[in-house]
Amino acid sequence: MKQKDIEQLKQAGLLSEEQAAAIATHIKGQGSRSWQWLLVSLSSLAGALILGGIIMLISANWESIPDWVKMAVAMALLLGFWLAWGCIRTSYPRMAEALGLVGGGMWLGCIALYGQIFQLQNPFVEGLALFLAGICLIPFVVQQRLLLLVVAVSSVCLLMMLTDEQESWLSLEPWLNNIPCEICAPALLALLWWLCAEHWRGSADFTRNYAWLGIPAMLMYLGTVRIPLLYNVAPWNGSYVLYGLVAAVPVVLLLARPETYTWPQWLMLVLLLSQPLPLGFTIYDSAREFTIVGVAAGFALGGGLMYLGNWTQRMSLLNYGSLVVLLSGIALIANVLDSLAQSGVVLVLVGVLLLVLVLLLERQRRRLAAAISEKNKRSTGGL
Repeated sequence: MKQKDIEQLKQAGLLSEEQAAAIATHIKGQGSRSWQWLLVSLSSLAGALILGGIIMLISANWESIPDWVKMAVAMALLLGFWLAWGCIRTSYPRMAEALGLVGGGMWLGCIALYGQIFQLQNPFVEGLALFLAGICLIPFVVQQRLLLLVVAVSSVCLLMMLTDEQESWLSLEPWLNNIPCEICAPALLALLWWLCAEHWRGSADFTRNYAWLGIPAMLMYLGTVRIPLLYNVAPWNGSYVLYGLVAAVPVVLLLARPETYTWPQWLMLVLLLSQPLPLGFTIYDSAREFTIVGVAAGFALGGGLMYLGNWTQRMSLLNYGSLVVLLSGIALIANVLDSLAQSGVVLVLVGVLLLVLVLLLERQRRRLAAAISEKNKRSTGGL
């Protein structure tokens, strides 16, 4: 929306002076944030180019450089990037954020260089664990949104690698050495990151800017739990670890309710997010009924999230629900084409069902948008 559009709405009596000014200020703020992200991106690129150039120069003369000089240069670069961050963190916070990201990358470089100099034979997963331990607290001490994403991604990668690692003392393979546990563990970690993001959303300090992490975290959780629910990949193995991982989902959710949800809303969300894993593993042995039960549960999960999105006026939940419905429809069509390739009637029925769901989604979106608009109008003392 441009300034002339705001003026037209004001002249038509649809906006008051205060509302028009508020909208103009909001649009300017949006443009400012876009420019700030451009600065972050360019600063990150500049830092990466400088770091890459230094690495190439050192690599060209690698054999002739003493080991102590290599390590000293690496440590000096690590210290230099963080000193530069400290010097400009108040005057140029976006550029400082990019320098913090490069400084975190230098920590990983120092670990790799140390292992190369002393010919250490430790598994890669131990180096990743050391890297994560060195940077995990930084985003919670100072504002480092990009580095927080690195922490989240590194934590997921580390967990997944530890489930297959056998040589390291950090290995989780003795406990998570089966497909159900390998599915549940990352799903639970993604759910924990989503819960953190939901609590940061209502925070009064800089961690409020970390709430965006909830989007990839919830997408990872929903994408992970759909595997046993829709694709019949593994049976319930009865291990105590699996029981604990599955039970941890509702327990953690109940103990960590964000203030933005009422208890009835939160209990419904707990029920929706807790049922895919145990149900998916339980119906594995019922191959004949698997498709209909799993897909029906997927549609129920998606429809429940869409309903909850309208109830809580959260567009994100509505979007998550529509995604789950779409994935469930794809799974249903895939199973139909695999077993009933000649059945046009089934495909027609599936198409009609999906069309109804699309119409329902559009109706819910409009209702939610109208409710949010009405709420904003009341809060600003509208016409």
